[in-house]
Amino acid sequence: MSEPKLKVFLQLPSEVLYPLIVLAGFAFFVSLVPLPPNDFWWHLKIGEIISTTHQIPTTNMFSWTLPADQAFTYGAWLGELLLYFVYQFGTLNWVTFIRTALITLSFFWIAAEARRKSGSWRIAAFGIAIAALMTVNNLVIRPQIWAWLPFVCFLVILGRFADGAIKPFWLLVLPLVMMFWVNVHGSFILGGILVGIFFSGETIETVLRRQVVTARKKIAWLFFTGVLCGIAMLFNPRGFGSISYLIALLTDKPSQNLIMEWQSPTPNGIANTSFFVSILILFGVSVYSLKKFRVTEFLLIMSFTWLAWSGMRYIVWYGLVLVPILSRQISGLALPKLPLISQTNFLNTILAAVIFLPAALAQPWTVNHLPLPQKYWEKVWLNNSEGPLIAVETPLKAVEYLKSHPGGKYFNEMGYGSYLIWAAPNQKVFIDPRVELYPLSQWEDYIQIQNGVHYNELLAKYGADRILLDKKIQPDLARELSRDSTWIIEYSDNQAEIWFKK
Repeated sequence: MSEPKLKVFLQLPSEVLYPLIVLAGFAFFVSLVPLPPNDFWWHLKIGEIISTTHQIPTTNMFSWTLPADQAFTYGAWLGELLLYFVYQFGTLNWVTFIRTALITLSFFWIAAEARRKSGSWRIAAFGIAIAALMTVNNLVIRPQIWAWLPFVCFLVILGRFADGAIKPFWLLVLPLVMMFWVNVHGSFILGGILVGIFFSGETIETVLRRQVVTARKKIAWLFFTGVLCGIAMLFNPRGFGSISYLIALLTDKPSQNLIMEWQSPTPNGIANTSFFVSILILFGVSVYSLKKFRVTEFLLIMSFTWLAWSGMRYIVWYGLVLVPILSRQISGLALPKLPLISQTNFLNTILAAVIFLPAALAQPWTVNHLPLPQKYWEKVWLNNSEGPLIAVETPLKAVEYLKSHPGGKYFNEMGYGSYLIWAAPNQKVFIDPRVELYPLSQWEDYIQIQNGVHYNELLAKYGADRILLDKKIQPDLARELSRDSTWIIEYSDNQAEIWFKK
C-alpha cells in the first residue's frame, strides 16, 4: 500500500465516531460480565475430551443419577472444541477476549449494514444501542459465541443481494458458512430460516410488482442458495440427526418449562424492557416514515418478533435483525436536518482509539487494575488460578475441598454441576445444565429438595449422602439442614456449603 493510500486508510470521517462510541461502551460492558458457573465449564470439558480422544462423546458420563452410558447428543461439538483450543492456548484470558471481540465485530458489521440502509452513521448508532441493550442477558461464554458472526453474515449478504448491492456469487459464501455453523451451535437453523424468508419475500415482491426477468434470476439464486445451505446442514457427524436433535430440544419439557431463558419475556430487566420498547419505537417510526416496509422486511420483523416473544434466549437474534430495518425506517422520517460538519482526518482516528481505551483496559490482562466499584469486585473471585472475572457463584474453593475429601453421592446445585464436570470429573454430579439429559421427574425432585420440601425422603430415594449447595440460591435447603440433626456441615464459605449424612 503506497503512502498516500495508507494515509487515507488511516483517516476516519467524524460521523463514524457515533457508532464507535456505542460499540466502545458495549465492549466495555461485555468485558466486565462475570463468568457464571452454569454453561461454560461443562462445554470446556467436552472440548477437552474431543481433543484428547479424537472422538465426540455420545453418552452421559458425568452424572451418577443416570446410567453412564445413557445417550446424549453434544451437538455443539466444534464450538466446544474451539473453546478448549482457545483455553489451552491462553487460558481463560483469551477465551474471554475472543467472546468480547466476536460480539463487538458482529455489532459493528450490523452497524455498517444499518448505515448502508439509512445513509447515516448516527441512525446506525441509535439502532445498535437498542440492540445492545437487548443483548445484555445473552453474553455468557458458551458455544453460541461462535454463532454470532455466521448469523450476521447470512443477514448482511442476503440483505445486500436483495437490494442489488452485491453480485449473486456472494451467496455461495453462505453454504460454506453453514458447514461451520451447523457444528458449533444449534442456532444454525436460523440460517435456513433467513434464506427462506428472503426467498419468500422476494417472490411476493415479484408477483406484486410484476418484475419478470431480473426478479426471476434473483429468486432462482435464492432458491439455489437455500438448497445448498440445506445440503450444508448435513455436513456434521450426525447428518439429519442434528436437525432431529434440535427438534427434540425445542420440545423438551424440562428445558421449555423450567429454564428461564426459554420462557417468554416479561417487561422486567434491561433486556426484556428494551425488547418491548423497540417494538413500540418500530411501530411509531413506521407510521410516520416515508419509507414503507418491503415484504421481506415485514416477514423478517414478524418472524423474529414471534421468535423472541416465545423465548428470551432469542431476543439477541431479533435485535440483530431489527437494526438495519429500523434504521431504514428512521431515515424516512420527515425531520429537520441537524447541522453536521463531517471531516475526515487523523484526529478522528486518534479519538476512536481513545474511545476504545477503557474497553482495552477492561480485558483480562489488565482488568484487575481498573478502579471499579467495590460492589463489582465482590461479584467475582480475585487472585484465583483459573482467571479473572469468574463469578463468586462458581464453587472454586468448595470443589478444591471436595477433591481433597472425595467420596459419597452428593446432591449439588445445578450450576455447580457444570464446574464440577470440569474441575472434578471423577466425582459424579446429581444434576447439571445438560437439561435435556434428565427426566422431568428428576427436575421436579430437584426443585423440591432445594426448596427444603421432603428433602430427606427425596435424597434417600436417590441414595444421596452428601450435599453441595449454594447458600444464596438455595437458602431454604440451607436453613432446613441447619435444623436437622441428621445432617452435619463439613465445609462452608461465603457462597457454598457441604453437608454429609450422619
